[in-house]
Amino acid sequence: MLQTKADRLGAVEDAGVEYLPDEARDSSPRNLGAVFLGANLTWTNVVFGAFAIMFGLSMWQTLTSMAVGIAVGTLAVLPTAGIGPRTGTNMTVSSGAFFGIRGRFIGSALALAIALGFAAVTVWTSGDALVAAAHRVLGLPETNLVRGVGYALVAALMVTVALYGHATIVAMQKIVVPVVGVLMILGVFAFADSFHPGATPGEYALGGFWPTWTLCAVLFAAAPISYGPTIGDYTRRISARRFTDRQISIALGLGMFVGVLLPSMFGAYTAMAFTNPTDSYLNDLVAASPGWYVLPIVVISLLGGLSQGVLCIYASGLDLEGLTPRLKRTQTTIITAAIAIALLYVGVFVFNAVGSVTAMTVVLNAVITPWVAVLAIGALRHRRIGYDPVDLQAFTQGRRGGRYWYTNGWNIPAVVAWAAGALFGVLAVNTTLYVGPLADIAGGVDLSTIGSAALAGVIYVATAKTAVTS
Repeated sequence: MLQTKADRLGAVEDAGVEYLPDEARDSSPRNLGAVFLGANLTWTNVVFGAFAIMFGLSMWQTLTSMAVGIAVGTLAVLPTAGIGPRTGTNMTVSSGAFFGIRGRFIGSALALAIALGFAAVTVWTSGDALVAAAHRVLGLPETNLVRGVGYALVAALMVTVALYGHATIVAMQKIVVPVVGVLMILGVFAFADSFHPGATPGEYALGGFWPTWTLCAVLFAAAPISYGPTIGDYTRRISARRFTDRQISIALGLGMFVGVLLPSMFGAYTAMAFTNPTDSYLNDLVAASPGWYVLPIVVISLLGGLSQGVLCIYASGLDLEGLTPRLKRTQTTIITAAIAIALLYVGVFVFNAVGSVTAMTVVLNAVITPWVAVLAIGALRHRRIGYDPVDLQAFTQGRRGGRYWYTNGWNIPAVVAWAAGALFGVLAVNTTLYVGPLADIAGGVDLSTIGSAALAGVIYVATAKTAVTS
């Protein structure tokens, strides 16, 4: 029986992407908020905050870009909060209601790409902070070998927690939130003497204020939007009978917005305290910090890296299991973790890390945002008509037909809307590493996120009624 599936702290979770009945759901909006608050208290968002300063924005320009970007990203995913409690499964399987039983493969592919990419970034940032701290305290050399060992340590911890599953992840996040939150607040005092809010920034990375400001806003929006395919991993364990959409959405929104805002502000704040900054923010952070704050940096590296990386690895394992029903979640988690680690080593040791991370984030954002837009619009429409959890599981059960079969398993209007939005988004990307052919459509201002969402939304709304159902 599904209700006996283990979901206890310290026990390996048995459930995968199959339907979870209401009696098996023991989570709450509070847990949801804690998960996404803790998942964002990580070096990834800290580094994005520092990137804005490195790209030439002043502190106040960075704060406006940050507030707008995070708000837009959070609002984009809020309508999807009620999907999991109604479908009882994760977001990519649930997306079959909008894209079709086979069309949901789009979401699985996107979710895997995002989870793997951000898992790699999380290991990179946390590993580099550990190595820099070890160099300062223990005198270890900052060689590729030492960095490789640091990455392996962080990755091993991430995979271990991800294998245990939902209950252990939730419990971990409830530790991460107060510990990492307090340590980042202490960081404000650690760098207070060297913080210069009126310091003159360098040249704009993209040659002008608005293109650079918009690029940074897109980076900040990427964090909440990137979690779009992951939200259902946690909302599926919340009962739609005991909690309302409003309660779930408020918890998710607060966790997302505050969780991204605080570390991003910390990154910008500390970046303004560096006298002679280099291309490595984390090395600069460790070098500039007072001696007493080096240990907190190590703790943030371990707990912060775990908090975001575990969500990425856990999500990638679920998504791959949804594509390969014969494999168990634990098996697919190990497979995806290995791929993420391989991507990390290629990105760091073969390519420029800062340029690679920026370009990867913006491009992934451009293709995931129109998918999220279709889900958000579809979720609002399905509040009236509801979902059929049995038909959503057609692929995993090897069945054809049903409510979501549409045209041979594909909802053509939704697929076309996503494809058009994603194509525009990729062509309109404007970063320091990759510039799309439509990057100058608005004078260099990056329209990849807003434009892709708007185009997908308009096409989907205009064509949704033409969908052919079985």
